[in-house]
Amino acid sequence: MSGLNEVKGRCRGTARLLIKPVRAVIELGAAQDVLAAALRAVHHANRHASPEDFIAVALPMMRMGRDTMLPGDEVELLGSDASLQALLALDGIVTLRRRGMLTEPAVMEAYCEPGLDGVAYIRDRACEKHTPGWVRRSQRRAEKRGKPLGKPVKLRANDTETLLLTHGDTVLHIREQLGTVSDAPLMVSTYGFSGTAAPAILPVLAQSMREIDNAA
Repeated sequence: MSGLNEVKGRCRGTARLLIKPVRAVIELGAAQDVLAAALRAVHHANRHASPEDFIAVALPMMRMGRDTMLPGDEVELLGSDASLQALLALDGIVTLRRRGMLTEPAVMEAYCEPGLDGVAYIRDRACEKHTPGWVRRSQRRAEKRGKPLGKPVKLRANDTETLLLTHGDTVLHIREQLGTVSDAPLMVSTYGFSGTAAPAILPVLAQSMREIDNAA
């Protein structure tokens, strides 16, 4: 389908929206369904948005589990008031609210001022290469193009220090990077995450930042 965004866009960062499942959903182990629905909604919104009005995704409760990174139960979204209000009207979010799965979400003002502590959520493509999923996708692309795959590659295990998120057939490897909010534009992909070359430091209080403060 033509006319849809495929490259990065600017997040205005003037408003925030917390997507948080109610306790009953968490206790039933369905918090990941809320996360998946929120990520699908962001991807849809950004694909159809103005390149100057993207939504960024933050996972403030992301933490290391016993063997791998865990996303936590909350998704914090940053954008403009208009973009976040529009997201609340998308079918996936409407369904979650109608089923009583969410703590009632409300768009609030965000303060994205240079000098604040924050965190970037980065899609680390280097971690994705040579994983089994990467090889399978490469094989499918080669078949569609009618070209040979090329030299066999050595498979790598998934990086346990990055968070694996699945979006359809795509597996995203997400890592945190603590930093300081700057006056540079917040550039994120249609999935809502930034890249390694230009991390978008968001004014979010992450669990990892709290742990550092507690240890000080």
